Amino acid sequence: MDQQDIKRRAGFLKKIQIFEDSPDILLERIAGSLTEMEVSEGDHIVLKGELGDSMYIILDGRVKVHDGEYIFTILKTGDVFGKYYLLDQEERSATVTALSHTFLYRFSQGEFQRVTQNENTVFKGMLKTLVRRLRDMNIIEEQLAAQNTEILRQKEILETQKQELVELNATKDKFFSIIAHDLRSPISTLISLSEVLRTDMDLLDSSQQKEILESLYDLSKNYLKLLDNLLQWARVQSGRMVSEPVRFELASIIHETVGFYHPYALDKEIRILERNISPVIVMADKNMIRVVLRNLISNAIKFTQPSGEIHVVMIVKESFVEITVQDNGLGMSPEVLDSLFRLDKTQSMQGTAGEKGTGLGLHLCKEFIELNHGVIKVESQKGFGSVFCFTVPKPE
Repeated sequence: MDQQDIKRRAGFLKKIQIFEDSPDILLERIAGSLTEMEVSEGDHIVLKGELGDSMYIILDGRVKVHDGEYIFTILKTGDVFGKYYLLDQEERSATVTALSHTFLYRFSQGEFQRVTQNENTVFKGMLKTLVRRLRDMNIIEEQLAAQNTEILRQKEILETQKQELVELNATKDKFFSIIAHDLRSPISTLISLSEVLRTDMDLLDSSQQKEILESLYDLSKNYLKLLDNLLQWARVQSGRMVSEPVRFELASIIHETVGFYHPYALDKEIRILERNISPVIVMADKNMIRVVLRNLISNAIKFTQPSGEIHVVMIVKESFVEITVQDNGLGMSPEVLDSLFRLDKTQSMQGTAGEKGTGLGLHLCKEFIELNHGVIKVESQKGFGSVFCFTVPKPE
């Protein structure tokens, strides 16, 4: 390399902050020992975990210092990285990758030692002082990078907590709404009907008395179901309810649940058909799966017109069992479908016989299925019924 090239390189080094106070003779010694490098966009210059033995100076271009997808910093023309490796050979703590076509100078530990061995004691001291200064600066940079990483981590935690608070507030508002309206309303009706029986019993004929008693029975039954859902949902939200998986035969739970709702389906002249229900062992919380089936079949009856049909279908897969509850009832609009499993946007719908609901049962279904490592999904079209599908894992 001729003297003109060395002076050109030394002039470039002089413009870099870490070299700006160094004497020209020192910069020329370093300039003569630099190796030119050219890397393409996306190429790795150094890899995390490999032993570092060189300092790199960016002559032209841009690189990122990163660990996987997380980027610590972006370096550009005139920046330096890997400074302290001239004295110490340690594992690199990050990968450096070119963000564009990049030209660099490389100053290796071997070249540094060769230069120092050929120079006098004073010059060696100057070089080592420079490198120690570079290492001190690098340590400061690492500390700042670590602080920046911690700040970003704390920011992510705060963002997560903020989102959780928003969801908790929505949950709280929905909970209070259910207590204020959906619990108060049936109690008020119960009181009114009871008052009629208490004060006007003698004025009512047997058919009127029977009608009021049947209304009281239906209200009490729906009230109990709502209260049960509320209590179970509250336990889930408080973290007191956990899944207790056991091995059990799923078909028997399906037969039991269909049998339980058979009289209610008959009242609306609805048929419940079981298809492909075969003996198969699953691994889940038996009571939670029972609650899911009851809610889905009860909802299907609620939103199906008289003379309609409900199909309960089983499909056995390699690692799980898929259960589908399909009806040909009212169906749902895209807006209702979008808010179905969101407690903050749940929309109440009346059944085909005026039955009321809160949407809490479906939210509870989602919680229970996910607690048992399954998934639940729904397809529906207004006027064409709904299809609810959930999975239950088989034993490993």
